[in-house]
Amino acid sequence: MTVPLKIIYELVGTGWSKCMVEVGERRAELSASYLSDALGNLVLFACAAGSGFHSVSFGFDEEPGEYRWVAESIDANLLLVRILEFPDLWGHKPNTEGKVLLEFQIAPRLLAQAVFATANEVLQKYGSKGYAEKWALHSFPERELAMLKTAIDGWQQ
Repeated sequence: MTVPLKIIYELVGTGWSKCMVEVGERRAELSASYLSDALGNLVLFACAAGSGFHSVSFGFDEEPGEYRWVAESIDANLLLVRILEFPDLWGHKPNTEGKVLLEFQIAPRLLAQAVFATANEVLQKYGSKGYAEKWALHSFPERELAMLKTAIDGWQQ
């Protein structure tokens, strides 16, 4: 059984973001720097996780460190998602060496909806131009968000 997923993503200065991931009563607080396209990669992660990949992962780059999101398919309708913490940025450590901050099972559609909701909230709050100004090296992931919306609409038919 899966529990509700809520993701809150905020820009907290030029090139910095914080992200709260809540699953039921459990939560993880993450941050990311502009060294990676954190929000864009989160949106692509949700697309890939729901597209039938056996596993997919990406990282929120920190200075120093990494928060790695990992999704593994349990079956066609269920994912195991883990958020791992690593002390070194770009250390390329295996997942088994990361500290598990949060682990949960979720349907791919529900993961996609939660990611879409938070990315859309960011777009509404900052707009594309404001986002690009605050995030510095990466523009708002509009194409990726449109692709995720198309996937969600396909699941709901």
